Amino acid sequence: MSDGGRWQLPVATPDAAPATTALRVLSGVLLLELIWLLLVASALIFLAAHLGGGTDEFTGDEVSRRLLLITVPPIAVVVGLALIGARQAADRRALSPDLPLRATQRVALCVTALANGALVVSIATSLYHARTTWLVVGLVMAAAFSVVAVFCVRVARR
Repeated sequence: MSDGGRWQLPVATPDAAPATTALRVLSGVLLLELIWLLLVASALIFLAAHLGGGTDEFTGDEVSRRLLLITVPPIAVVVGLALIGARQAADRRALSPDLPLRATQRVALCVTALANGALVVSIATSLYHARTTWLVVGLVMAAAFSVVAVFCVRVARR
């Protein structure tokens, strides 16, 4: 990026513009994943806390409900912090590609990539008996999460 002068906005050089755009898209996608994580985690906790043992729709087993109440919040906090750190790393890389990332940002990118990889495996295993419509939706989602994981790894390695 060139500074454009004292009173002008910085101007992206043609070589840096595609990389900057990809990093900004990655940052936006990571924000959407953070919102999605918060919604899913809060829904799981709410359902596990409020559904009684007589329902078959979610889980009627007391042990399963306790396990969800114990494991979901810490996992959501760790992945949420990783998503925030990965987003900061993508923004930092977009603004100044020459500066190295901090170790915490690299760890956040790696944890985010691992979480996205685990999500892809989870989606892939759940599509075994899926109908055609859900198969297509699941494959598209798995592909999108795979792309995010690959971009996180690429940003962490540079």
